[in-house]
Amino acid sequence: MRIGIITDIHEDVARLAKALVAADREKCDHLACLGDIVGFDARFYSHGGRSAAECVRLVRENFKWVTAGNHDLFAARRFPSYSDGFVYPEDWFEMPAEIRKKISGGKVWCFGNDLPSDLGEKESEYLAGLPEYIIPEFAEKRVLLSHYIYPDFTGSTTMYVRKARDFNKLQYFMSEEDINLTFSGHSHNAFPGFVYPGNRAPVKGLFNIESERFMTGDDRIAVFLPPLAGETMAGSFAVFDTSERLLVIKRIQGS
Repeated sequence: MRIGIITDIHEDVARLAKALVAADREKCDHLACLGDIVGFDARFYSHGGRSAAECVRLVRENFKWVTAGNHDLFAARRFPSYSDGFVYPEDWFEMPAEIRKKISGGKVWCFGNDLPSDLGEKESEYLAGLPEYIIPEFAEKRVLLSHYIYPDFTGSTTMYVRKARDFNKLQYFMSEEDINLTFSGHSHNAFPGFVYPGNRAPVKGLFNIESERFMTGDDRIAVFLPPLAGETMAGSFAVFDTSERLLVIKRIQGS
C-alpha cells in the first residue's frame, strides 16, 4: 500500500492541488493530512490566491486520515488537550492578540499574525471535529499520525523538541501503544527529521537528513516531515510504501 502524507498546508491551494495530482501520479492508495490546513501568517508565507475554505474542501474530499494542527484548532475556536500547564481563559478567542500574548507567558501560540480567512460555518465545524491523533495499521504495523508529538499532539505550545531527552515521553507512548512508526509535521524543516530508538546522544535527538529516499526498517522511529507550504523553499509531500518500508519525499513548487 502506498500512502501519501501531507502536512502544513497553510491555505496554499495551488500547492495542495499540485500535490493531489502528484499523489495520483504516484499511485497513492490513500492520503493522510497531518494538520495546519489553515492559518496564514504573512511574515512567512506569500502564496497568492490563498483560501482556507477551498483547502478544507479538498482535504475533506480526498484524505482518509486527517488530524488537527494548532492553527486548525484556533480557527475552530477549540482548546487543545495539552497546554504545558497553561490554563486557557474561557474568553481566549475573543481577546485581542496582544492580550493573549501577554497572559500566555510565552507558553502557547497566540496567532496574532494570522490573517483573516474565508472559513465558513461548515468548514469551522469540520476543523473542530478533527482528532488530535490517529493510529491506523499499515502492513500490520501500528503507525501514529499527528501534527506534532506526544503529549503536544497539535503543536499548540511553543516548545520545539530537539535534544534526545525531549523525546523520552514520545518513546514511552510509542512503546505503551505498540506503535512502530510516527509521522508528524509542524517543525517546518526543509528536510525530514528522524528520531531513532535508544538514542542517548547528550545534545541532539532529532536528525535532519538531506535526502529524498529513506528506508524506515522495522525499528521504532519518529519521522518529522517537511511542510507543503514552502515559505521560501519548495513545498513537499511524502509517499510511504508500507510493504517496502520506503519513504520518498516529493517536491512541489509554488504557483
